[in-house]
Amino acid sequence: MDKKLFIKTLNKGTNKLELRNLLIDSCLKNPAYISILLENTRQVDDKNATFSARILELTCKKNLAIIIPYLDEFCDTTPLLRKEASIRACAKIYELLMVAKFTKNDTLFKNSINNLYEEKIIETSFDWMISNQPTAIQAYTMHSLYLLGTKYDWIHPELVLILEKNIPTGSIGLVNRARKIIKAIQTKKRFKL
Repeated sequence: MDKKLFIKTLNKGTNKLELRNLLIDSCLKNPAYISILLENTRQVDDKNATFSARILELTCKKNLAIIIPYLDEFCDTTPLLRKEASIRACAKIYELLMVAKFTKNDTLFKNSINNLYEEKIIETSFDWMISNQPTAIQAYTMHSLYLLGTKYDWIHPELVLILEKNIPTGSIGLVNRARKIIKAIQTKKRFKL
């Protein structure tokens, strides 16, 4: 799919499976289209911003390495997001990146995600955790922060405080994951999904 057709299809914003798959496949074949998705995602008031974020997430699930050349742009975009669906998609990408770096010990991600990116991810993730986001966003984010806390000692105590504060009002799934993460932090045993 050429760039014009990609943009036209993306701007339809339809969530039909065949169009979604066509867009994802196009991104996988033309990694430069990731910048188009990021540009659309950054347009927070545009109706297609969340659709672009979702396509970005699904593309990253198929090939996470595709986001590596765009980490600057991605990490600068995420703090701007306001719509839950866009935040959820980007929180999932953060989680995938942290899992690749900290649990899979993937050399590409270990070398590509430097301290500056980690700091941006930490800042945005804590903002999401304290801003009363929906369950999925908090679940992805707490896992990312937990993994980052294996490198940065100060994160785990802060994360535990936030999780303990959120437990009384959280959903069953959120409470379950929060308790498991708190237990993993306290016992120093690795948390596994």
